[in-house]
Amino acid sequence: MNAAVALVRTYLNLNGFFTVAELPVIRRNRDGSFDQVTDIDILALRFPLAGHIVSRGRPGAEDDLTFAHDPELDVSSTRMDLIIGEVKQGRPRINSALRGEEALTTALVRTGCCPPAELPRVVEGLRGRGEAHLSAEVAGIPCRIRLMAFGDAPAHPEGTPSPYGAGIVPLERVAGFVKDHLRHYRAILNPVHLSDPTLGLMHLLDKLR
Repeated sequence: MNAAVALVRTYLNLNGFFTVAELPVIRRNRDGSFDQVTDIDILALRFPLAGHIVSRGRPGAEDDLTFAHDPELDVSSTRMDLIIGEVKQGRPRINSALRGEEALTTALVRTGCCPPAELPRVVEGLRGRGEAHLSAEVAGIPCRIRLMAFGDAPAHPEGTPSPYGAGIVPLERVAGFVKDHLRHYRAILNPVHLSDPTLGLMHLLDKLR
């Protein structure tokens, strides 16, 4: 896993997402052979009430500490959120292969959030607008599905169309959020063994500083 993908994975984990990185998209050819079309850098699924808590006594107490999430991600307490992400160390973009039916169908089936009958509609919405929605009546729980590009670019103004055909989160913001998280919760995290390699390294550098 390259460093940028690892950083984005850590960032999304801190924001309550379950993640899969570098998921291969495999195609069967007409001659019966198989090849890899592309891979999905980040597939991230977040349930509506997901969060990280630190108990201040009995688990579930009202004064438990909940880690803050990044408002840039616009997460919701009433819907499930699925991000299909492309990560670039340079200019952010969604590769044409990721916009293809095979890649998007692979992502949706892998998470299981989309009923089979809804797959064509959701895939069409993602290819055209970079976002699609499922109602509670259809999926059992409201769900927003969106393409998101992470890379070296400023965020576009809120309420305006993205120039990349997908939501944009600058890598600078991703790194800044992780660093701020470690700094803000330093007293809590100092005694903790952090198994996430990216988080562990940044935590060590923060302590050494």
